[in-house]
Amino acid sequence: MADTLPSQVDVCLRVPVEVWEHVIEAAYNERYGEVPVAFATLCSCALVCRVWCPCAQQVLFNYVVLRDKAALYRFAELVDAYPKLGTYVRMLALRGYLHVPYSPAVLFLTALGRRLTNLSALSIHGFDDDEKAAHPLPEGHKELPCLPFHRYFPSLLTSISHIRRLSLRDVRFASFGDFARFLSALCNLGDLFCTRISWSVLGVDPACFNSGETFLPNLKTLLSYDMEEEGRQRLLSGLGASLCEFRIKFPNNLPALRVDHPGELYMAIHGSLPV
Repeated sequence: MADTLPSQVDVCLRVPVEVWEHVIEAAYNERYGEVPVAFATLCSCALVCRVWCPCAQQVLFNYVVLRDKAALYRFAELVDAYPKLGTYVRMLALRGYLHVPYSPAVLFLTALGRRLTNLSALSIHGFDDDEKAAHPLPEGHKELPCLPFHRYFPSLLTSISHIRRLSLRDVRFASFGDFARFLSALCNLGDLFCTRISWSVLGVDPACFNSGETFLPNLKTLLSYDMEEEGRQRLLSGLGASLCEFRIKFPNNLPALRVDHPGELYMAIHGSLPV
């Protein structure tokens, strides 16, 4: 009888499962620029055979990147159809245009709800100027002055209050109070990274700073780059003794202020017009 080559399934079964798991895990890469390549490789791994599929899916959905509303809803439909996939997600990254009515940073809580039970890290990163130039909004669409929170948004954050790591970049809040209320709902945070975070108005101290309880009682690491100084000092004043590491940079370059008149710019920086 003529010799025949072994099938892929035969090869998979002859090698211990642990070896294949190490091979599949080696394809994982959470660096933003390498995600598309890793995603394609892991998709191929999941299709090799039934032996590889469960391990490949766990690695594939460990880190999920959603760049717009369409991607968010497609992923929500997938998790609805296969709920187990939601339990594999440990890191979720929301990237793209955030200051729009259909912002994925706001919609993801209602779309995914409590399906991501093992989520431990969340990244909300807006496009920088170069990315906006490369991916312009459709004609007739424009950005809003700040993240379009609705009044019940902080209460929805309780569905992910178990996360331990939060990274915010290029996000503009309506007020410092909105920023603080966003954080206070995530009481188990251990690591907080803020880069180019701003607000339309500073406003008064939020109620969560005056409740008698320590703000973010489990926070151990805080990174604050290019944040308005008074807001940063206010944030630090609400933190307790749990904070072990605080990172800042010099110079502290403030996010661009959106103003229509030079006098408004002066008031935004100095608080009043010159005498």
